[in-house]
Amino acid sequence: MSTRPKYSDLPDGSAWDVLDPALGSLGLLTSERVAAAAKLAKTGKRFSLDLPLNLPSPSFFGREPFVHTIFSLGMANVYDDKLDNFFPQSSTQWDGFGHFGHAEKGFFGGRSGSQVEGATLGIEAWAAVGIAGRGVLLDVARHIDVPANEVFAISPDMLAASADAQKVELREGDVLCVRTGWLDWYKALDAAGREAVATASREHNFHDFQTPGIAPGPGIAEFLWDHGVAAIAVDNPAVEPMGPGGMGGPNESVHTCVLALLGIPLGEFFDLDALADDCASDGAYEFLFTSAPLGIPGGLGSPPNALAIK
Repeated sequence: MSTRPKYSDLPDGSAWDVLDPALGSLGLLTSERVAAAAKLAKTGKRFSLDLPLNLPSPSFFGREPFVHTIFSLGMANVYDDKLDNFFPQSSTQWDGFGHFGHAEKGFFGGRSGSQVEGATLGIEAWAAVGIAGRGVLLDVARHIDVPANEVFAISPDMLAASADAQKVELREGDVLCVRTGWLDWYKALDAAGREAVATASREHNFHDFQTPGIAPGPGIAEFLWDHGVAAIAVDNPAVEPMGPGGMGGPNESVHTCVLALLGIPLGEFFDLDALADDCASDGAYEFLFTSAPLGIPGGLGSPPNALAIK
């Protein structure tokens, strides 16, 4: 039985005083829970949840593509390579605690922007222990008519309805993966369509850049906290909806209520399509989830290097 306070008992929706200052809600991933989750790997089927590092292309939100160079080490049969201009949050990613803060209270744990710039709230703490545990996929797009290119807020009730339809329950310490169907829609775009979406994202043109996502506000924060979700990963660009009103008020966004105040990592651009098809075929929506973020000292985000193993 959990001894954590209910969300309604948290002061102003903040869990800073009850969480590990470096791991946040990832502290729920105890050795016992990881060991139990490992038993879910029964068939050995593995699903990479990362997009290739060069997707989306063109990059979103003003980020830039990396430059990949292959070069000889001076011998005819020995080569090396390097990445320049690499944005760790350009493709599938975890948002670290230093990525987004509360407008008045600051970043996770009450850190200031200057502390974030001083590399005191980096993602290397996550990399040191890794992220592993029971993963649960809620394939909302398969159960609810979610428009892929419109502002659409997925409510706690919709998440619960999807869980009921799949006959799966959330447990404390789960990594929750939510499929909205956006990435499947994006993959089907031609080059001109991808260019138009990327341009709209860079220009914050929310007439032409609209996505479904997890509803903002304290309701979703309460749902995730009281279910004991350790991390949430979604297949859209920002977890929450993009477009007019999609993120809610200044301190109602999922980034504020969930990442900054509850220490629950947010995953974006997770490729859940192949996993979703397999889960639909065998009816098993739970799996061993693993992720090895890059140990970037002071890093604000990282590719997840995530796997679902069934």
